[in-house]
Amino acid sequence: MGCLDKANPRFGRIPVSYLALPGSENAGTFNLDPFAFVNQRGSECTTLNSGLPVTGARADRFSTTQDQSIVQQLSDGVRWIDLQVGYNGDGNPLAGWRVTQNLYSSWPLLEYLDQVANWASLHPTEVVFVDVASICYDHQPTDAIDRGLWANFATKSSHNAGPLTLADVAVAPPRNKSLAASTLSELRKAGRNVVVLIPSDAKDSSVLTQKYHVDAVRTTPVANRAGTTQLFRSDPRIAPTSPPWYPDANSLLKAASKGPPQLGSLHGKGLYVSKLAYELKGASAISQGQIFRGFVGLVANYGIFPAWMSGLWSGDYDHILSTWGTGTNVVIANGVERGGFVNAVVGLNGR
Repeated sequence: MGCLDKANPRFGRIPVSYLALPGSENAGTFNLDPFAFVNQRGSECTTLNSGLPVTGARADRFSTTQDQSIVQQLSDGVRWIDLQVGYNGDGNPLAGWRVTQNLYSSWPLLEYLDQVANWASLHPTEVVFVDVASICYDHQPTDAIDRGLWANFATKSSHNAGPLTLADVAVAPPRNKSLAASTLSELRKAGRNVVVLIPSDAKDSSVLTQKYHVDAVRTTPVANRAGTTQLFRSDPRIAPTSPPWYPDANSLLKAASKGPPQLGSLHGKGLYVSKLAYELKGASAISQGQIFRGFVGLVANYGIFPAWMSGLWSGDYDHILSTWGTGTNVVIANGVERGGFVNAVVGLNGR
């Protein structure tokens, strides 16, 4: 990771679980389709209630956690690419798989993966982590469609990302240790410098290894103590949906630093991923409607949610990181291009 190496060359020799890495929450949402709603009842792909009447443009702006392309995010110093993917039901086993966040992306998943692949190939001293944090199997995909998800890792882009696919640059982590115990230097090999993480319960994931030769790290849930690589994921804060709740919700942010383990405390046994985000999942359509009636963009209603609005989208990252807890291995956030987010996270390594 060049931004860490520049800060301190010894970071390349330190296990990943002792480092703080800057990440991008659902990095592919810069190109959502405002007319492609995720509206299947009970879908894991959406935080919006299916009964909520929201216009396409407004839902698009609310769901767009990043304004910049993945290439731009990587160039700014982001090294952990968080993705949620889902099947949009169009019957195409390849192009039907999209990035999701209340809406489906305009491009197939492969376009976003190829952006990572071609940037990584031009920066061979860097290490990039692609974390497919969740997979939504909406619309009852067939076995062939389940397998088609993995073809996205080995199919070339048609939108000028470049000639390579993620399968061309994916690296196999050392077999004798967990990802958390590996160092950045061990994760950089000739022509291969992208670590792929997928859920351990992903369907037909053996196809990714056997057919496309991508040795992905299977992430295990916290409860599975037998797993060699565990990701401890913080839950996003539930957004308050009524004005009287705002003060209580904001005060809870100040107590969040008591929860996460301190940097390095996992000793190579796992990684703690801290998501600096609010979400509406679980709130009723009426409660969610209170937010959307006055919502015209992520910077609207300034001051209602200090961490989300005045912090994550105006750049007060030093304050937000100290509020949410700084002792975590991966910090993923909205609006990563704003306010020196990368420098703030990298700076945690020197504390």
